[in-house]
Amino acid sequence: MTDQPPNPYAAPGPRDGDAPSPAEAPPGEASPLGWSAPAQQDWSAPPQQGWAAPPQQGWAAPVQNSWGQPVAAQPQIGHGYAPPRKPGVVPLRPLGIGDLLDGSFQAIRRNPGSTLGLSVLVQLVSGVVIALLSAPLYSVVLSPDVLAGAEPDPEALTGSLLLFGGGVLLAGVLSAAFLVFVQGLVTVPVLRAVLDRRTGFGAALALARPSMGALIGLGLLWAAAGIVLTGLLVGAVVVAIALGEPQVGVPVVAALFLGVLGTLVWVGIKLSMSPHALVAEGLGPFAAMGRSWGLTRSSWWRCLGIILLTGLIVGIVTSLITTPISFATGLGGGMIAPEDPNGFAEYIMNLTIVMTILSALAAGLGFAYQCGVTSLLYTDLRIRREGFDLALLREFDAGADAGIPGRTTSGDR
Repeated sequence: MTDQPPNPYAAPGPRDGDAPSPAEAPPGEASPLGWSAPAQQDWSAPPQQGWAAPPQQGWAAPVQNSWGQPVAAQPQIGHGYAPPRKPGVVPLRPLGIGDLLDGSFQAIRRNPGSTLGLSVLVQLVSGVVIALLSAPLYSVVLSPDVLAGAEPDPEALTGSLLLFGGGVLLAGVLSAAFLVFVQGLVTVPVLRAVLDRRTGFGAALALARPSMGALIGLGLLWAAAGIVLTGLLVGAVVVAIALGEPQVGVPVVAALFLGVLGTLVWVGIKLSMSPHALVAEGLGPFAAMGRSWGLTRSSWWRCLGIILLTGLIVGIVTSLITTPISFATGLGGGMIAPEDPNGFAEYIMNLTIVMTILSALAAGLGFAYQCGVTSLLYTDLRIRREGFDLALLREFDAGADAGIPGRTTSGDR
């Protein structure tokens, strides 16, 4: 047979004497040519790169107040941040206007006796005194002869006017002194309500007893200053009218009035924290005025706005209470007047006394609320300037009731 030419594309076969190919050698054993199959590498599963569980946003352990009752702790939010704690009526941080208005209402609701009691009592006594002093004046002005068209007796009218004016001035001075006393006294239950401590009327008087004399002295000092400034204004008006022409006197009087009014407002705001500082820190009258002057530095406009807003709210609420009563009683007087002048005069006198007393009650409620707002405003000023919130927190965490909060940290100045 004819030999076939070799196929150039055929795989070369083993020749005699050749060793088996490396592929034919058992795995792990060296082939005759020195090659060995690679050993199988046992690949294990890669280690799990586990992430730690995120920290649980847990709640702190409950805190107990001074009575041993648990107080809701604040949640831990975010990366270790916790909102300011609020053990009482306001959170312990710089306060906004909403905190002041709501905190004052909550403090009064928790301590009605110590916040409303003395304020209503002082206003009621003042109202009754003014109503009684107005009785002689009404008896002259509303006498049957005057109602019939006759001229009132000049001597009787002058005497009743002097009695009424002098009595109202004296009652105003005493009322101003006692209102300063009320403002300082309300500081005690409001500050204690910040740390969730309730205060009765007797307890508030007992805690404020060491400062009562200084409070009365501060009130009398303010009343005397008001009388002096009023006298200077009246004297300046009389001199301007007596020495100048009407065209000159009126602008001078207006300028003097605006100047004195602006000075009174500015000084009044600067000294508005004096009763609170006197009671809360155990200061004397002049030291308390200096303390108030320093606390209101750089905060005068803010204090003015808050005090004006509170006064506006109180005025609206007071008018809502007194206006319907005044309107209803006025209708009754209109029906009595035509037929019975004597009955009309008696009716007007009784109506004046009743309306004065009701107005005093409403003013007492409103003034207590204003005192609560200014007490919290005093607390806010100390928080912003001195970190007073930290001192209050330490006192709250200690659990001991030391009386007036912050007194131990402020010391006697």
